[in-house]
Amino acid sequence: MVRCYIGLGSNLKNPLQQLNQAKQKIIALPKINVLNCSSIYQSAALTIDDEPQNDYLNAVIEIQTTLNPEQLLDGLQQIESQQGRIRETRWGARTLDLDILLYAEQQIKTARLTVPHIEIKNRNFVLLPLFELSPNLKIPNIDSLQKAIEKNQHQVLEKVNEFKSE
Repeated sequence: MVRCYIGLGSNLKNPLQQLNQAKQKIIALPKINVLNCSSIYQSAALTIDDEPQNDYLNAVIEIQTTLNPEQLLDGLQQIESQQGRIRETRWGARTLDLDILLYAEQQIKTARLTVPHIEIKNRNFVLLPLFELSPNLKIPNIDSLQKAIEKNQHQVLEKVNEFKSE
């Protein structure tokens, strides 16, 4: 079993419901054991092409799996598709975004997948939930979660909710 961290985000079509549905679908994936879930945080979205977006809701789920990285990615992308994800604009609004943030301590770079997630050190909406789950987590190329959070403290987050119970 390999320990992984999955980032969840949504800013369209009832984001809280999107995250809760995604969690249930991740739990239902074969060869996955969900260990823990962070709180849900709200953050401001980027402005793309001068078009404002709705705020995002984000969280992180810690899992153990026997799936290889590509199999896990396939399962997550299937969930995104089931929940109406359309890939139009990079960093654009979306019903659901599921990212493999960490896959054990592996560093992976393929045509489909980069792990650790390429922007992990720049996103408080990922760092803070990771810290909540595992404050001493070791991330390749990052000194510490605490230092990374401090570098990104200008990115304001608000804890808004907990995941629904199973």
